[in-house]
Amino acid sequence: MATSDQTVPLKPAVKNPNNIEAKKYYIFNETGNIMMASTIDANTPLSESVQKVFAEVSVFFAGMSRAITTTKNPATNKAYSLYNYEALQNIISGSGLFVHVTEEDVKYETKSFGADFSKELIESLLGLATGAGEMSFASAMVSSIGKEGLNISGSSSQTNSKVGNIVFVCEYLMGMPIVSAIVVYADCQQNKQQLKLGPCFSESSISTSWTLHKDTYMFVTPSFIRSYAGDLDSINSDPDYLQLINWLSGLLTQTPTINDIVDAKTFAAVPSGSALATGTTYRIQGQFLPVEAGKVQFAEGDGVITAANWGTDAIDFTVSGTQTTASTLQVLDKSGNVVAESAETYTIG
Repeated sequence: MATSDQTVPLKPAVKNPNNIEAKKYYIFNETGNIMMASTIDANTPLSESVQKVFAEVSVFFAGMSRAITTTKNPATNKAYSLYNYEALQNIISGSGLFVHVTEEDVKYETKSFGADFSKELIESLLGLATGAGEMSFASAMVSSIGKEGLNISGSSSQTNSKVGNIVFVCEYLMGMPIVSAIVVYADCQQNKQQLKLGPCFSESSISTSWTLHKDTYMFVTPSFIRSYAGDLDSINSDPDYLQLINWLSGLLTQTPTINDIVDAKTFAAVPSGSALATGTTYRIQGQFLPVEAGKVQFAEGDGVITAANWGTDAIDFTVSGTQTTASTLQVLDKSGNVVAESAETYTIG
């Protein structure tokens, strides 16, 4: 086994003839906002349940489009454009149907123009092979994005606005329907010069460099949520579930926590309400406890606790004195601040 100061080189995986990547077929809808991909060819029909999932994506996109294009942008007092990133992001973050998976900054350099520029840009952003298809929608899509970008960048009241687009990718992979959404946006000020050049309208080659941002989301349809999360109300009131959420939240914030009190020799848990015996060493087991030794005390009463072997996940201690009032145990940092408290109560006896 390699020691901690050794670097193990990452070697290419050994080829396995049994591992074969499935061939994938794809097609776009008329506007290019929905891409269908499948490991089965077009001659094999999709099951009804899969068709319903993909149809729901179309319905959601239609509803989203209508909501955006019929809502007035307070900054302009005109309806939002479908390519206004602020509007797209408000739908994405507010609907609860999108799970952010990946993000990346993309620098795209090209000398192409007209339809070639539009097609190559979309191929690059979606990870499709060059020359993948005609993509008749590409020019209209990129042209619309460019026009919206010019409108935004020309407005002095929207200096931080962005222009973007969303493409839903409906995949049928080995019998499983999977839906994701790719959102690409550009800062209008950062790309202002490129927008003015307008390569999607140009009739001659010109070298341009675009700085774009790409986010990928997993999209969960509303019917899927209704089918598989119908008991969420009862889950949200379940104490064990809430404890799990609190624990996970604590991992994120690294909140000092006392998990339990055990006998330091036998590691047997000490039940709540028990009397701690003098002369016996107990252990607080927790996580993210203070690095520097502080103090352990009863929250109430006169019992004395002497702590030793202080660690961030365990603190050994003994008790002395009189403690007849059942009380929780508290861990204090070196400044005397209470940072963690046990859920159980104890006495001395």
